[in-house]
Amino acid sequence: MLPTTPPPTTPNALLAGVSRRSLVKAAGVGGLLAVAGGGWVFRALRGFGPAKAGYFVFDELEADIMEQLARACFPGAPDWPFSADELGVARFVDLYVSQLYPDMQGLFRTLLRAVNLSTVPTHGGALRSLPAEQRLAVWKAWGQSSIAVRRAGYQAVTFAMHLGYFEDDRVRAAGELTRGCDLSKGPKRPDLWSMVTSSRPSP
Repeated sequence: MLPTTPPPTTPNALLAGVSRRSLVKAAGVGGLLAVAGGGWVFRALRGFGPAKAGYFVFDELEADIMEQLARACFPGAPDWPFSADELGVARFVDLYVSQLYPDMQGLFRTLLRAVNLSTVPTHGGALRSLPAEQRLAVWKAWGQSSIAVRRAGYQAVTFAMHLGYFEDDRVRAAGELTRGCDLSKGPKRPDLWSMVTSSRPSP
């Protein structure tokens, strides 16, 4: 008679050095390891590079992922008054992330990498290499996913993108959303831009 209880499994060697606390954190910001799956993907989500020139946190890969995602969400005319590139949405998200605690910065960066790789098995390529329409469709699917951790990841990135886009007075003025907003001195960027200078403080 076949046993009814499956034999215990051994831990994946790749996860042997990862603490329980780290895994709980990863699950809380998008279930990144569960979404990615597989040892080779796990390795691809690690090994952050130095910040890209002009950025505070994101390396070359992460900056490109963020730029491509922002371009798909805010392509500009005729649907949007400005494009993501015109307002520097990707750079604003990087600036926003730079103000988070270091562990949260790492989780945000891992989230971007996980989103990028999530389309490899379904679309045959990374998200940043897909046409804009497909990128946007994939991203919206994250927001409507039955998997709560995917929706949480979508909300975290979308919040930062929307802050960088809709809080820009140029967008407010273009949409005539000026009630309660003093635009007499001309449009300006969101307050966070003025709070952080181009040089980081010494640790």
